[in-house]
Amino acid sequence: MRDVAAQNNTISPYSRYGIGMYEQNGFGRGLAMGGTGVALQSGEHVNNINPASYAIIDSSMVMFDIGLHADYEYISTHLENGDKANGNISYFSLAISGTKKWAFSFGITPYTSVGYTIRTREYVSGGGQIQYTSTVEGLGGLTRVYVGSGVQIGANTAIGMNASLLFGPKTERQTLQITSGDIFDTYIENTDYYLGGKLDFGVQHKIPLSKKNNVTIGAIASTPGILRCDRTEYASVTFPSAGIVDTIYYDDDDADRYTTLPMTCGFGVAYNVTGKLTLSADLNYNPLSKLKVSDKRSKLIDNQTINVGAEFIPKHIGKKYELTFRAGASYETGTYKVDNYRLKAYMGTVGVGFRIRAIRFNTFCSYRHQGTLDNLLVLDQRVRLGVNLTYIDYWFQRRKFY
Repeated sequence: MRDVAAQNNTISPYSRYGIGMYEQNGFGRGLAMGGTGVALQSGEHVNNINPASYAIIDSSMVMFDIGLHADYEYISTHLENGDKANGNISYFSLAISGTKKWAFSFGITPYTSVGYTIRTREYVSGGGQIQYTSTVEGLGGLTRVYVGSGVQIGANTAIGMNASLLFGPKTERQTLQITSGDIFDTYIENTDYYLGGKLDFGVQHKIPLSKKNNVTIGAIASTPGILRCDRTEYASVTFPSAGIVDTIYYDDDDADRYTTLPMTCGFGVAYNVTGKLTLSADLNYNPLSKLKVSDKRSKLIDNQTINVGAEFIPKHIGKKYELTFRAGASYETGTYKVDNYRLKAYMGTVGVGFRIRAIRFNTFCSYRHQGTLDNLLVLDQRVRLGVNLTYIDYWFQRRKFY
């Protein structure tokens, strides 16, 4: 018997490996456009995928950005199914332009997510009909706090950098319970708490084609990330009939452990018709086979992601009530390989944005499909509804009175 139950922001058993499942980067506009962002530019949207994009924020503008989401996730195997619905804050960011050619951004976003429950029932070896149930639960994930800056170095070229602090726990709990008779139960808990950081760099270059048409190309790259890992291990045994819980092992290990995140890179291109249409495409590479963690079971593989997106503004209903339609798709070659089967992922998105005075509302719906029911594997499907609110204010303006 095997089943899966909810624990955290995800219930995917694939979050057990490495430092968890990577959360999708980007904010409201890019998330609705298939997760693109390497070449996207906008004076009224924050784009943390490529920090070079900060440079074109209006010099008198301040943007407060918050994202919310609601998820429904469904896990399937040949034996059991499980589902979970949850909602949470996705991110928060602040962007301020210092001069006409320089701006910076601050934000808090999820980086990875861990959440799963895997339950198995087996017979005790040599114990006849005595059975035991093993329940393995995981929860936690890493949070990212970043500070970034972008600057224009020419009429059509900008560069930028994000400095990120990564922190958070990854906990796994295992309970071994004798289900035939009242003998004893064993509980084991291991927690790895990560703390470290990395740097991300970006560049964008705009190529004018006419007064209203242009093409923007962009590139991003990151340095290897270094995370210090502090581990706590705990084990106990419970005798249910006597009501006794005995700690048999505890170790708050202060040994030096480090996890190395691999260098990543990406390339993007966007075609823009000012005030009307944007088409974008990204290619990202994350060599996760080089991820170094102390968990020996975490054998990940290199992942390539292709993202495409479109944004269409049919008609301006006054500057204050602009309506925007967005859509996109993405394909991942997969970060996991089980029995020579690469677990690919597919995602589709649609979204609508509109503006009422100083607030922009960007909504999207995405569907993500990863895994398979073949070869006794797990199929993970998720629907996400997201809302992004951007409050735009204008500072540093000199007002005239008549």
